[in-house]
Amino acid sequence: AGGAMVPPYCTTTDNFECYAEGTPACCHMENPAACTSLTAPPCDVSRSTTSSTYTPDPPSDLAMMTLPSLSLPPGGLHNCNEIIPSDYENGIIPKEVISAMIAPIFGEAAAAVVGLVQYDVRARKVCTTCQEMNELWEANNACSIDIDGEPCTSKAFATEVMPYCTEGSFAYGRTMSGLLLEPIDPTTKEPIVGKVAATIFNNPTSNDPFNVPSQWPSNIATTPNSFVVGIFPASAGTYTLLPDVLGLGEDWESVRSYMIKALYQASAVPLLLKAKDVIEKENKCTELDKRVNVMGFSEAGYATIAISHAIDMLDDDYMHTYTGVGGAPIQLSSVQLTEAVVKMYEGTFPLPQYLVRLGNAYSSTNGDVVNTDKGQDMITAEYLDPIDENKDVREWVKAGLSYEEMVPYIPKPPSGLFTDLLNPSFLNMIINSNDAGYIDPCNSEFKTDDVDALCEAIVDQDMNDTLSSFEYPVVICHSPEDEIIFYSNVPNTTLNNNLIMIEDLPFIGDIVKPSGGHRESGGQCTFGFILAFVAPPETSNIRSILPVDDPDGTCGGEAGGTGPTTTSSPTSPGSDIATAGTLATSSSVVDGGASGTNSTTNTAPTASGSDDVDGGEATGSPMASPTESDVSGSDDVDG
Repeated sequence: AGGAMVPPYCTTTDNFECYAEGTPACCHMENPAACTSLTAPPCDVSRSTTSSTYTPDPPSDLAMMTLPSLSLPPGGLHNCNEIIPSDYENGIIPKEVISAMIAPIFGEAAAAVVGLVQYDVRARKVCTTCQEMNELWEANNACSIDIDGEPCTSKAFATEVMPYCTEGSFAYGRTMSGLLLEPIDPTTKEPIVGKVAATIFNNPTSNDPFNVPSQWPSNIATTPNSFVVGIFPASAGTYTLLPDVLGLGEDWESVRSYMIKALYQASAVPLLLKAKDVIEKENKCTELDKRVNVMGFSEAGYATIAISHAIDMLDDDYMHTYTGVGGAPIQLSSVQLTEAVVKMYEGTFPLPQYLVRLGNAYSSTNGDVVNTDKGQDMITAEYLDPIDENKDVREWVKAGLSYEEMVPYIPKPPSGLFTDLLNPSFLNMIINSNDAGYIDPCNSEFKTDDVDALCEAIVDQDMNDTLSSFEYPVVICHSPEDEIIFYSNVPNTTLNNNLIMIEDLPFIGDIVKPSGGHRESGGQCTFGFILAFVAPPETSNIRSILPVDDPDGTCGGEAGGTGPTTTSSPTSPGSDIATAGTLATSSSVVDGGASGTNSTTNTAPTASGSDDVDGGEATGSPMASPTESDVSGSDDVDG
């Protein structure tokens, strides 16, 4: 299986090719100076492999390794429910500073978002618990048997509308935290007067529990982090919430999970209710109304579907003005599971660490899934070793290992397979089902009794039916070349008029045509979702400021302060999306004014490696702002 050309093996470039002679070299990306050999894995490797990771230490080194212990970062965490300390006066980031960030982040595509920045922004950390929000909900929705003897509706009971917060659930007794970016009137330096919409801007989670939105820096312009893009929906005029996700941030000492609906629902909806309560108690003339935009890419796209569904379950007249689902494992239990596992089995999946996080979540670590403690964990017993932490996936996740740090611990060619992590019965079902031409292994003839509970668990968390049930428009953005979350996850949009591919939107579709790998398309999709906020507020409900109830006239009788105002009634979500698409491309949409000429730009973030949202700092390249990470080792591009 070898080849005549043998390129250097000991370099910082990933190389797991198969050669006719030689033995694995022990050199690391962190220490290229130690690379002195040109040797490579021998050709007894059963299959050619490609990996985004480096070659492992010898097995003897692994036996001597000790997992790190987590401790708070220097300076600790920001205080809950307080303004985050800032280099700017009163913690308010001027809109001029935010405007100056557009070109470094969006590059040549910046011309398409010139109308985006309207307001100053202030950052606040918000925290709450299920117990607090259950009490608040029932206090606000209290009822008793009416005169006709009819009982209270289920809406009155928190357990009915927020089942993920019931006593005994994964979330109960824990603290959820997040970042709230508040739009501030640039003249009065006070919160906007009026009814303001909310945006839930989801981000893929990191294995590092302190790499979270609520650890917002004191100067975002000079130290941009992985969540900087969230500042734009806020400056456009929406209260923007970026959840940390349970197990991270304030909840860092608790068990972590992944790709489970209730995880993301409990991490976001209580914070939304908390934010509404805080805003309205602090500001008589500002109200967080029930228009909501929800969006995210990759894992965060999955979270977007879960959170949108949880908002619907509140049955509280929320209006979905924009819903953006990007690069998401919508069909988690069928096409995503099959294609990812088969490629891992073949050694060609570029991020095998994905299986660590998914397997941990479905191996009796989360009581919200039905296979917990049923003897049907997703991870094989060999890698759930309670005695040896180096052979216990749960301990790797608990230690907050980065994807790169996981590499020495996971089985891999030439000595093993990535899928050696999996429950053998579960693996056999998937491989046999795929070989027989099925894409839904848990509903195939190959499912056996010893994986029925595990199958039920992952089928329960599939998003295909949930997404199809939405009765409002959803914009889907997904690259056909995505190598981590496969394009086959995208449902047939011709069967559901509410599902709209971003490239089919008027005008926005001329700019955003998702392509390239997962990381590259992450930048493109995030940019496409941000474009929805460019339409002038008087024409779009996505960011319009509506009049607040002001019977005594103390609020000035005008919404929006000195900024954009509107008194229009809410439009339908469908027309909002179309309007945003039409107006987002006008280069004359500045400071909320109506578009003049119809001059448009067709310049989108390019699909090269440097032109995407990649989990690092803003680099000056188009779409270099970090909402998606580098596949080669950062923690965000994980599905």
